[in-house]
Amino acid sequence: MPVVTGVPVSRGLRPGTGAHRRRTALTATLSLALIGVGPSGPSGPAPASREVLDRIWRGVVQAQERHASGCGTLTEKRVSPLLVRPLVMHGTFCAAGFDLFRVEYKGPEPARIIYNRGALNVSTDGGKRTEAFDVSRAVQRAQRYFAGPHAHENLERDFRVTVAETGDHYALLLIPVSGRIAGRVKRVAVELGKLDFLPRRIEIDGRSGVNSIFEIQIERLDAPLEKDLFEVYRP
Repeated sequence: MPVVTGVPVSRGLRPGTGAHRRRTALTATLSLALIGVGPSGPSGPAPASREVLDRIWRGVVQAQERHASGCGTLTEKRVSPLLVRPLVMHGTFCAAGFDLFRVEYKGPEPARIIYNRGALNVSTDGGKRTEAFDVSRAVQRAQRYFAGPHAHENLERDFRVTVAETGDHYALLLIPVSGRIAGRVKRVAVELGKLDFLPRRIEIDGRSGVNSIFEIQIERLDAPLEKDLFEVYRP
């Protein structure tokens, strides 16, 4: 992940908190980007799983076209060499397309993360302290990599993709084999609902020893959203 420089909007965050929450937000953004992985090439799945992967890709595209927004609950479990015990955070989220995203984590360390077209806000202390970051370049690079005109070549060059089908979901496993991401990430696992092709679980295993698992429960699709739900400070 590229490092971004924070621009304090109010009095700033406690040391380390901004970096911690920013990593959470950017990890979630990467996870969502990886859901849209399309059919892979020679280094991808075996022929037996290619038909399933094609079916998943078509289903994900149709789901993106069918739903303008989604809201629900999110649980993140993080394991790190720096933590005495696993960190578990519960929260709610809303997303509208790829440009609008909001997560609110409850205690023990409540925080609010909002992404709006290149601007990332991280708030703590009940919204009294907020940092704003310009992550537009990082997001644009990720979008070009995973959804641009050369996405197919990028994936078949840099990932080994396998896919499995169970009773109620699809499971994709992405193993980076080259490129910048291979130096940072060991594996990414994504589970999608078999009927709606929406995300249920995302796991990112980093080479630093940090492992994050996101359990996702989508509760509302295409519901009316508050006008200021994704309002942010611009750095």
